[in-house]
Amino acid sequence: MLKYTATRILMMIPTLLGITLISFTVMHLAPGDPTNYVLDMNPKASQTARMRLRELYGLDKPIHVQYWNWLKSLAKMDLGRSFAPDRRLVRDKIIERLPVTLALNVFSMAIILAVSLPLGLVAAVRAGGIFDRTSTVFVFICFAAPSFWLALLGMYLFGVKLGWLPISGMTSLDYAQMSAGQKAVDLARHLAMPVIISSLGGLAGLSRYLRSNMLEIIRQDFLTTARAKGLPERTVIWKHALRNALIPVITILGLSVPGLVGGSVIMESIYAIPGLGQLFYTAVMGRDYPVVMGGLVMGAVLTLAGNLLADLGYAAADPRVRDSAFR
Repeated sequence: MLKYTATRILMMIPTLLGITLISFTVMHLAPGDPTNYVLDMNPKASQTARMRLRELYGLDKPIHVQYWNWLKSLAKMDLGRSFAPDRRLVRDKIIERLPVTLALNVFSMAIILAVSLPLGLVAAVRAGGIFDRTSTVFVFICFAAPSFWLALLGMYLFGVKLGWLPISGMTSLDYAQMSAGQKAVDLARHLAMPVIISSLGGLAGLSRYLRSNMLEIIRQDFLTTARAKGLPERTVIWKHALRNALIPVITILGLSVPGLVGGSVIMESIYAIPGLGQLFYTAVMGRDYPVVMGGLVMGAVLTLAGNLLADLGYAAADPRVRDSAFR
């Protein structure tokens, strides 16, 4: 198992290099220039100032030289400095905002798993019944409704009309004067709406995948054999059917790992949450190449790690995969 895992990790290196090369090239071919964002609003900025700024950013060199210099810095775990006026290290900016984004998306993923798995399982076992029909209508509404639209509706209903929840930010203005318990409640109130709304789409999709897989597995002959042996229906469903139905679901979960960063852009922008999604959106609008590349590298690493976790999850869920892959 260790040998297989090490081999897969080594195979991730050339894939990561290819992703960064394509991303770096496409980003520099896009219209616009970081110096425009800084100097266009200054009527006194001369062409000499623009050239010096390009030299400071390293944009005066050919693109292949820029990529090689960036790659050498990446090998040292250095993502460079932001083009923003603060000139902070990209690594520090990402580390500063990473806990917020992870908290937002980990809570969303926990809700998705806690609701979608029982929902899909019960809907499959009781296919055609009232629960199945009701849950189908619910998940299709969640799947079809745009997340930004639901976010705006939630802000209007629960924030403006009812006044139950805050509509922006992570904390209240008097957060520093609160006790530990009050701070926890305040954070929970600020995160409740974006966490629940961001989990609706994933909840709908995952429950449908599980229901479809369970309906296919339930008709298999090995479940008929298990029932013929006298096994309780609960054991047949939870131990035999569910374990086999989870294999495609594991793929979906593995591919959702990059969404822990990239999927938060909309929620963080609407609710003014200072996380990675908001940081990368601002970087794209400002042509802040180092921050954009830092986000792309993180997304690529998470994608490859998600594929690896999915393969390992296959092996854990299906002994046939484990025997063939880890031999």
